[in-house]
Amino acid sequence: MRRIGVTMKLFAFTAFFFLLFYAIILVGQLNLFETFYQHQKTATLEKKLKTFSDTYEKKRWDDRRISREMALFINQNKAQLAILGPEGNVKYDNLFRIVIKDDKGNPVRISLSFLLNSNLRKLLDANLQRGDKIEVEGYFEDESTKDLFYPVMIHREDGPKDIGHLDTVTTEPLHKISGVITDVVLPSTNQWNSRQGILFLALEEWFPLTEERKSMLDNGKMIEEEWTDTISGTRSVVFIQPLMRDGKVSELIMVLASLQQISEAYDALRLFYLYIGIGGIILILLLSSVYTKIISKPLLSLNQVALRMAQLDFSVKSPIRNNDEIGSLSRSLNSLSEKLDDTLKELYDANEQLREDMEQKQRMEQLQKEFISNVSHELKTPLSIVRGYVEGIRDGIGESKRERYLEVILGETDKMEALIKDMLELAKLESKTIKLKKSWFLLSDQVEDIVDKLSNHLGEKELKVVTIIIGEHEVHADQVKTEQMLVNLLMNAIRHATAGSEITVRIGNEGECIRMAIDNEGEGIPEDQLETIWERFYRVEKSRNRKTGGTGLGLAIVKQILDLHESRYGAANTERGVSFYFYL
Repeated sequence: MRRIGVTMKLFAFTAFFFLLFYAIILVGQLNLFETFYQHQKTATLEKKLKTFSDTYEKKRWDDRRISREMALFINQNKAQLAILGPEGNVKYDNLFRIVIKDDKGNPVRISLSFLLNSNLRKLLDANLQRGDKIEVEGYFEDESTKDLFYPVMIHREDGPKDIGHLDTVTTEPLHKISGVITDVVLPSTNQWNSRQGILFLALEEWFPLTEERKSMLDNGKMIEEEWTDTISGTRSVVFIQPLMRDGKVSELIMVLASLQQISEAYDALRLFYLYIGIGGIILILLLSSVYTKIISKPLLSLNQVALRMAQLDFSVKSPIRNNDEIGSLSRSLNSLSEKLDDTLKELYDANEQLREDMEQKQRMEQLQKEFISNVSHELKTPLSIVRGYVEGIRDGIGESKRERYLEVILGETDKMEALIKDMLELAKLESKTIKLKKSWFLLSDQVEDIVDKLSNHLGEKELKVVTIIIGEHEVHADQVKTEQMLVNLLMNAIRHATAGSEITVRIGNEGECIRMAIDNEGEGIPEDQLETIWERFYRVEKSRNRKTGGTGLGLAIVKQILDLHESRYGAANTERGVSFYFYL
């Protein structure tokens, strides 16, 4: 099963929670916005109506102040307001009116509520002023008071006859009144709200009140109901607040606010949310992707570092340097990497030392075994010879042979002593416990001294040593060990040299080193054995007698000394014999 990465998980969780939150908001707004907005609007309007009615009842404003306060309420709350009598007769409906003094001298207020809906431009163009005489045809709100008149037609005597008429037909009995204008208030084109006419449609439908509504008002309770105009289908909310005096309803304040705008806005909002929802989902996915990359990038980087560390690669370092928890984790990971690297190196060094110690121990054990084996092998022959001669003396050999036997016994004893000495020396060299005491000296001077010491051996075979020096300089080496090495090489050359020949010693510079070669004339070494001549007890001629063959440890000792000096060395056949060389 394919493993899901942290980047995909983080993206999925982030996108899911953002989309869930976004969906809750969208669904909540689509399903609850209209109800919430309507409730908020009606609750606010109810509080403000309560405040207006309380103030109106306490202040007892005059007509001008009432008009101003009503205008302020209408403008602030986007609602229509009328002050009614207990039976629903209008006392104050809107700000815009014409007041005339009729032929009998009585003031009559002419309501413009219905007329302005369709004839606002004509009224404004007529430019009515105080003192103008007009004739109005219409009906009274209350026949008993005759103080509020609803016009169907308005004529002007000194200008255009028809300056305003009602487009619809009314069933009320019509009257004609005429008089001089004493007050006129007309709106500008951007002040008038055509919904004022709906207020009077509501008045006609609601009044007279039903018994249930009248009972509520008599108990001082406000009426709040949703109402739909049957003509236009417009939804509105209606408030009627009773004003009580002496336990009876003295006046009613009626407010009409439209709910149609909420429905229209909600319909538009649903379409808007459809588009914004799609765009929001795309934006959330993009932002989730960016957010995921920002968060997961350092985590992935740290993971790569951790994977390299798991493979014991501590060279890689986290590049994150943030001053936050991830930056702290990065620094901790780098610190851990450094400490693990140091610890691993220490363990490696300790392991190497342990391995070397184990190898050294094994080597020492092997050397001990080989030493015992070699001693047993090499001492077997001389001990047998000594045993035979001692038995001959014990058996009463003649006096003349007695001296000869004793010389042989002493000779074999000397050989055994030399063998044991060489074996002990080789064992010390192979144990790697010897520390070199280096100094500066000339190889040529050392060779000259050694040749003098070996003059007897050279004389026995009538050999001559020729030294050739080309650009020599001092070497830095252990002088004692170097002398021991040169003695063994020269003795090896003497043993295998043809009698009466020359041994050539060549010393010369090669870079920063001195190269020395010792050549003799004699039998060569088989090519396949040139690498094995440095082993202990190695002899080219297996049948060579012990007198000329030495102990068989000389070249092994030379090898160990040169290895301690970290020198290059070797042997090669020449046209006349064998050449041994080394570098110091």
